[in-house]
Amino acid sequence: MPGHPLSKKDMEAVAEKYFCVYCLLLLRDAMQTSCGHFYCQSCLMNLIKDETSMVMICLKDQTRLLPTQVFADQFMRREILALVVYCTFVDDGCHWKGEVRHLESHTSTCEFLKLPCVHPECDVLVKKADLTKHLKEECMYRLEKCPFCQQQINLNKMKVHQETDCPAYPVRCGNCNREDIPRRRLRDHQDPVFGDCENVEGPCPFSHIGCPKKEVLSKRERKKHLEEENIFHTSLLLKQTLQMTKEVEGILTRNPSVISRNPQLLSNVDGVVQDILNQLQSGTEERRNQKTKIREHSERITLLERKVASRNVSGTGASVQRLPEAEGNLPSGENSRRLVNLENRTADHEVLLVENNRTMEEVRRDDGNIKRQLDIIHESNRRHDRRIESIEHTLALRNVTLADLEEYVRQQEFSSYDGQLLWRISDYARKRNDAVTGQQVSFYSPCFFTSRYGYKMCARIYLNGDGMGRGTHISIFFVVMRGQYDALLRWPFRQKVTFMLLDQDNVEHVIDAFRPDPNSSSFQRPRRETNIASGCPMFCSLAELNNHAYVRDDTMFLKIIVDTTDL
Repeated sequence: MPGHPLSKKDMEAVAEKYFCVYCLLLLRDAMQTSCGHFYCQSCLMNLIKDETSMVMICLKDQTRLLPTQVFADQFMRREILALVVYCTFVDDGCHWKGEVRHLESHTSTCEFLKLPCVHPECDVLVKKADLTKHLKEECMYRLEKCPFCQQQINLNKMKVHQETDCPAYPVRCGNCNREDIPRRRLRDHQDPVFGDCENVEGPCPFSHIGCPKKEVLSKRERKKHLEEENIFHTSLLLKQTLQMTKEVEGILTRNPSVISRNPQLLSNVDGVVQDILNQLQSGTEERRNQKTKIREHSERITLLERKVASRNVSGTGASVQRLPEAEGNLPSGENSRRLVNLENRTADHEVLLVENNRTMEEVRRDDGNIKRQLDIIHESNRRHDRRIESIEHTLALRNVTLADLEEYVRQQEFSSYDGQLLWRISDYARKRNDAVTGQQVSFYSPCFFTSRYGYKMCARIYLNGDGMGRGTHISIFFVVMRGQYDALLRWPFRQKVTFMLLDQDNVEHVIDAFRPDPNSSSFQRPRRETNIASGCPMFCSLAELNNHAYVRDDTMFLKIIVDTTDL
């Protein structure tokens, strides 16, 4: 990690000898060379020109230095930690002043600390206290739910999404001028066969399975045709269903492997059968309505017959009593005509009753046939369901095997066996936002090994920091994992570990390293899947990320190097 950043006022006031020759910042963990110059401990790695011999070149006088010619200057370190400086945000209004040893602790909690927005496209620097509000309310690149389709869309792209892509955005039909139609339903609305657009013409939906009505119909004509030919269309659907059922059964009997290659076949058949059942239920409902109407007509006819009979009886008695009185007023021929008319009406009613009875008998026969055909279809569906359950069980077993194979292949693809891991972290902005909001504060790297039969390891990163670095730094930790060959390895783990955040312009990498503490439980032989992580909670300041190309195209690269020279 480079040196301590200072305010402009302190950069001018502090003596030059306290600044690192490489990073030009206040020395952090000062190291003195044999030629008398000072560097930060982490900056020394940048002086190495030959990784084999670890020879370093001093920037001041070009002296060649071996690792044994560089040592920690404890006196200089104590001097630097005792220097009294201002907060680095003194120009923004912070009045804190104290020793360097307390500077980082204050800076991590300073209310004037400014952090870059997690979205690379947003160039705004926000105070740490206001970052959450900025991400939720102000940033034009934040994710928001589309009010129509509920998808997560960047706010600056919301208008374009709604005008061109949103499937639930209300649009107008160009044919009938109907408003507020969801975009995904516009095509169904304008469909010439099944759509409900008033101005779209199309053929009978049943024309492709045998209906002779082939000409183009308006919506009103098509509706009338469907009402008049309902029974005929139902029979066509039933024939089509039975034919398809026989074909499917024949295919499954001859070649069961067809299902494994085309798992959607049975679902398509079930869909067709379900449509036919819906049509049959609709036809049954219409027949039930017809029965109700026939019953009402029968009751009315019976009531009329009773009225006619009662009039005949009452008319005969009354004529006998009033015959002497009405003999001069009403001729006998008039009574005869009335009786003949009543008899004719009665005969007509009897004919209607016979016709109704015959119609009801036909409806009963049709209902019986439909019930038998439905039973056949249900039985066929039950057989298909049993076959599907068997196939699903087989597929589930195969899916488990495939998942295991995919996990093995994934590990083989990303694993290395030379003690080095190049870790590519994509979707940096989203993952950083998740870390800030607490949805996912950390995640692990792929595992890697010191050799084919060596230590198994991985890294864990906190993009919003952890511990002392929370909110101000990126924290990275080293994790020893349980491996298959741990019983043959030397414990505790003692290899030097180096972390590198790569500058994608190859100008200045962020480098930090440590040697494991043999007494720490983090480096003993793992008894669980992973040991407790150990590493650098203040690996890289978040404010430094914009100074170099550490993040480009929303991608960051980290390199972890484990020293394997003595293994």
